[in-house]
Amino acid sequence: MSTNAAKRPEFLQKMMATTPRHEPEVEEAERTLKEMRGAVPTPMLDVVFRNGKARSFGYAFLKEVEFDPGDTLTLKFVGGEEIIIEGRGLGRLRQSVRLHRADEIRECADGELGIEGEESTQVECITITEGDMR
Repeated sequence: MSTNAAKRPEFLQKMMATTPRHEPEVEEAERTLKEMRGAVPTPMLDVVFRNGKARSFGYAFLKEVEFDPGDTLTLKFVGGEEIIIEGRGLGRLRQSVRLHRADEIRECADGELGIEGEESTQVECITITEGDMR
């Protein structure tokens, strides 16, 4: 087969060489949407201790959130890890974790305990129990 016979007509080559475009309004809206949209957050929960040590846990592995109104929040993960959070006003923190919106859970410094108002969330103690090491 000769190259001339396989060659497409010139008008068809031009059409296929150009990228289809949207109306200018659509292109501007897409550009604006990309600028407004923030970076996608990493789906992990940071647990930060008083001494500055931090551990991150994948939200994808969170299987249960248990709340005791005496202000104990227990997070159970697929691998068997448990994070026990004790403090005051943990109801809002529970909602944030349940909806995967909390970025971090931070223990209060010793000097901060009891300073904030009654409605605020205060994490007094965090305990992590390791899961199966199989």
